[in-house]
Amino acid sequence: MQTVDSLPYNLIDTAKKQGAQIIKGGGGAWTPFTMRVDVTPFKDNRVRQAMRLIVDRQQMISQVLSGYGVVGNDMYAPLDPAYAKELPQREQDIEQAKSLLKSAGAQGLQVQLYTGDAILGNAVAAANLFADQAKQAGVDVKVVKKTEFYGDQYLSYPFAQDFWNTRNYLPQAAVGSMPGKGNYDETHFEKSEDYAKFAQLVNQAQAEVDEGKRTTMIKDAQKIEYDTGGYIIWGFRQLIDGVSSKVSGIKGSKFQPLGNYGFKSASVSG
Repeated sequence: MQTVDSLPYNLIDTAKKQGAQIIKGGGGAWTPFTMRVDVTPFKDNRVRQAMRLIVDRQQMISQVLSGYGVVGNDMYAPLDPAYAKELPQREQDIEQAKSLLKSAGAQGLQVQLYTGDAILGNAVAAANLFADQAKQAGVDVKVVKKTEFYGDQYLSYPFAQDFWNTRNYLPQAAVGSMPGKGNYDETHFEKSEDYAKFAQLVNQAQAEVDEGKRTTMIKDAQKIEYDTGGYIIWGFRQLIDGVSSKVSGIKGSKFQPLGNYGFKSASVSG
């Protein structure tokens, strides 16, 4: 075999020892924690913000993704030109998390976090690490591993995980943050008090032909999710592919693994 796309991180060292080239691409795939904004305790935005401040994002990247990723800031679509990079990067702040929980009357919070092997992106490892991090804020997170995560209960878990591949902002918002047939509004964001304004911005941006105006609308929509949304987006996976030393001409991609790019210009020697 000359190429292996989406090389598992735990096999990278083995591939190197066997003489493979490691092709590093970009990547915007994400394995979020999802909090339903319409149920206790997450209907209180102070609790949602506290949970976001509990996460040590760099530790997540280092341990869950073996260092092959970039830190997230609770917003998806990092490869979209309109991605709101200017918003302050959230970092772990245990004392502020404790303060928010206290003000919300949620000291000693106990929650169940639903996960499963069916979720891509090392979700179970991320869940267990989050549970350890949460102890610092006095939050007891019980990790519940579901055999059929994507069964009948999917989209109804109060606190869970999921996996999404890379999309630009508007397509992702349409399928992941808005209700409708074929959509996956796992945080039930449509029941947020800010949803009407968010939906208006997304719908207007989809119809806007002026790039500058559309970018402003997208950034405003991102700010709403950043402030009051139900996602904890701690990082994005980096695309890693393995290539035989006999193959040349392949470059890393921001969006797709080897199975979807590169072969027209690649060559094999020997």
